Amino acid sequence: MSFLMDGRPLQNASAVRGIGSYAAGLLGGFAELGSDGETELLLASAAPVPRREFIHGASVAPLRVPRVHPTLQQIVDPLFVGWAVRRLRPRLYHGIEFGQPLAAPVPIVMTVHDLIPFLYPTDYPWVRRSRLAALRLLRYATAVIAVSAATADDVVRHASVAPERVTVVHNGISAAFRPASPDAVAGMRRRLGLSHRYLLAVGTFDPRKRAHLIAQVAARLLTDGDLRLVIAGDQGKFEALVRAELRNAGIADRSRLAGHVEEPTLAALYSGAECLLFTSAYEGFGLPVAEAMACGTPVAVFANSSMREVAGPAALMVRDGDAAAMARAVARLLADPDERDDRREAGLRWVTQFTWRRAAEATLEVYAQAERRRRSRDCNV
Repeated sequence: MSFLMDGRPLQNASAVRGIGSYAAGLLGGFAELGSDGETELLLASAAPVPRREFIHGASVAPLRVPRVHPTLQQIVDPLFVGWAVRRLRPRLYHGIEFGQPLAAPVPIVMTVHDLIPFLYPTDYPWVRRSRLAALRLLRYATAVIAVSAATADDVVRHASVAPERVTVVHNGISAAFRPASPDAVAGMRRRLGLSHRYLLAVGTFDPRKRAHLIAQVAARLLTDGDLRLVIAGDQGKFEALVRAELRNAGIADRSRLAGHVEEPTLAALYSGAECLLFTSAYEGFGLPVAEAMACGTPVAVFANSSMREVAGPAALMVRDGDAAAMARAVARLLADPDERDDRREAGLRWVTQFTWRRAAEATLEVYAQAERRRRSRDCNV
């Protein structure tokens, strides 16, 4: 009997970012370990099977979960997923985006990436409401994986999960993120029309990402006529807000919204950047920080949430929310080629710890612990 993992994030736009990246990375790690054949994916009905490169050697479960409106999915998932798990009877079920069964005859492992809707309830009111039941269910999971110690603390504090049931397993970094060749960087510049040196920001700038701080930091740095700001990521409904902040800071004409870019282009963007500016108020992990370092790019972050774990001593880290301090730190970096080289080398060394193989090893150990805990519980009933 196989382990059953929720593979639904691989069936939509999330497949190339966020939780989809987690699923694909973890499955790739299982494949490296030779454990890929032990995993089946639970998929949604009326949606395509994920591409082969996302699922590696995993198979697809014969049952599918009904798909409803996104605002209702989190509410009905405990029933739908519970039905599927009872029918399939895997060795263990692993939920990677909530989706915890209301009741199940097998051990339940849940990965929590962050609890941001509960930390910033006014910014995410509908998400918070839809996930409230899932939050309350977490305390009944056999084991919980948190992608950082910051997230683990939140799980204990906000979901009332016993600390001994929570294990920190850091994310890995896709093999696509490594220093790009000069030719790859030059090709990216031609495709995107980037002829100047540039600072880079990556992500969708919802309120938590603090577009106003990106604009304030960049405005202090773009006094050099040869320097620009590039923002990569699909801004969706937040694009008007981002553009307004750039206008307010007086740098709209020196900024470029590149939209969503595929991994090879993003790796080249990282590699060609002078520095990554990361102004988020809170991150469960903060993958762009690790990806940038893996491409040899210096990183400037605010000291909050998981940044001390993910950015570590290799980053320029300043007091949370202090745009002037971040700008001063980056200005010193830009003026000192030796420090830039030191930060580049330190970052490349630091992120060697973030591999999907290591994450997969740790996840399989959590599986084993969950199975032992479940057997012990059943013996004592």
